[in-house]
Amino acid sequence: MIRNLLAAIVFSIPFSSAFAQFGLYASAAYIKTSGTNSFYNNTAPGLGQDIGAISFQGVNLGVFEQNSGNLKLIGSEIKTFKGVSDNVCSGTLNYTVYVSGSRPASPIFTAINLDFYSDCFSPTCSSFFGSYNLAAGGGCCSDRDQKWQRPGFGSPANVDLTNNLPAIYTLEIYYSYTGQDGGSGCVTTKYDNNNNNPTNYTADFTITIPIPVSFGEVRIANNSAYNNISWNTYSESNTNIFQVERSADGISFYNVGQVVAAGFSASLRNYAFRDTKPISGINYYRVKMLEADGRFQYSTVVKTTNKITGKWSFSVNQGKEQIRLAGIENGDEINIFNPAGIRVFGGRSNTNTLIVSTRNITSGVYFIKITGNKGSAVQQIIVNH
Repeated sequence: MIRNLLAAIVFSIPFSSAFAQFGLYASAAYIKTSGTNSFYNNTAPGLGQDIGAISFQGVNLGVFEQNSGNLKLIGSEIKTFKGVSDNVCSGTLNYTVYVSGSRPASPIFTAINLDFYSDCFSPTCSSFFGSYNLAAGGGCCSDRDQKWQRPGFGSPANVDLTNNLPAIYTLEIYYSYTGQDGGSGCVTTKYDNNNNNPTNYTADFTITIPIPVSFGEVRIANNSAYNNISWNTYSESNTNIFQVERSADGISFYNVGQVVAAGFSASLRNYAFRDTKPISGINYYRVKMLEADGRFQYSTVVKTTNKITGKWSFSVNQGKEQIRLAGIENGDEINIFNPAGIRVFGGRSNTNTLIVSTRNITSGVYFIKITGNKGSAVQQIIVNH
């Protein structure tokens, strides 16, 4: 049988194989990566004894943000066998983590006890009780075999590997299990350790500096007179508020409102804001995340086009150094901004026509924004003294 061959090859045990009546023929670490739980096989992958569909040895588990909780050692499963007069008492997963390329001379391993899950009666197939179906892994076993699992009937280990500082790490593991050949005791300890050549089973992973927010999709629902801007985040760290910014040209953006952020989150969150006064024409939007300490981060830019009723016009008289605005209404708010978003003029109209002096405005490109009962509109002007 394959498992008997594995017993002779895999274990670094100081005893004659003629007396080795209990042993281990399959092992796998149970690991959560970005929300997905999977068995990572150690012993004999691909030889019909697999517990899961992925090999552990030499694999790169991925790149994860620090403290994101997206990489956890949940537990393990091993499958043992014994002869008629032999005994198996316990199973243990032992692990250590260190910066890749800097393995300590004598690593300190942490033990995770594996609970007894079941004796096997040929053929028996099952997986973690109450959590996973057969298709998720766990593997089958034959008459007189045993399965040891964590979580099994107990609680998961949930070792959060993202608690490490940003660096490239090695996760090293081996298995120990106890029993007795030709007896009912637990006096012998055996190991599954990749023949300890040159180390035990190893896999790598990378921890990166966390970004404050992981933006998802930004969307716009255009209702002609107003726009609904919605977005989601996959994770947040120390977020304070989200500011929704709008632009007429996709370059100069202005804050039009804000939404309180979650602060800290490791799950999908949805947000929305209604801009009730879009400008006539193209509206560009982006979301700006602000942390409590003042740091910020932008989402992608999206755009839509609004047709706002009500028209106004302007003319620039360079000789008289003035701008004439027509078609406005009493109470309309008029603002003029430079390309950096700095307001150089602001006021309200009290007639249908307004004259704005440009004597104190330097030559260059500017944007006139008019906001009133009929909405907002922005036009570009050029001042040339």
